[in-house]
Amino acid sequence: MKPALLASLFAAALMWQAPAAAGVQVGLGLVDEIDGEGSVLGTVAWLTEDEHPYEFMLGYFDARTDPAIHTPGTVWISASKRFTWRGWFAQGGIAWADADNEVLSEHFQFHTGAGSDFGDLSLSLRHLSNADTGGRNRGETFLLLDYAF
Repeated sequence: MKPALLASLFAAALMWQAPAAAGVQVGLGLVDEIDGEGSVLGTVAWLTEDEHPYEFMLGYFDARTDPAIHTPGTVWISASKRFTWRGWFAQGGIAWADADNEVLSEHFQFHTGAGSDFGDLSLSLRHLSNADTGGRNRGETFLLLDYAF
């Protein structure tokens, strides 16, 4: 995905100011390109009802099929803490991925992100990586659009 498009989508989300919604969220997203090969992802998350909620997420990155950066489909789970302010949030936590590949080395990962909530929708920019704790450390960066219900 082009950086200008990512920046435009994120800037649009910055205009909204609504509180975070507790409950279940489903999300779809675009994963940043690596060596010209991008991917997509899907997520399901549950947020607690706290002012600064915990987020428990199950996600799936679709496979990359380019021979230079082939990665299989990857399932991951994470638990993170969100710190919220006027519809904005920043979060950090831990994750586990079922793959050890060119992008996500090691099974243990860190999950960080920042975004904005507006009504039942939220838009965030997230990163999943091992934080240079071992092996390769490319990680996955993704733009995620969530719908709460």
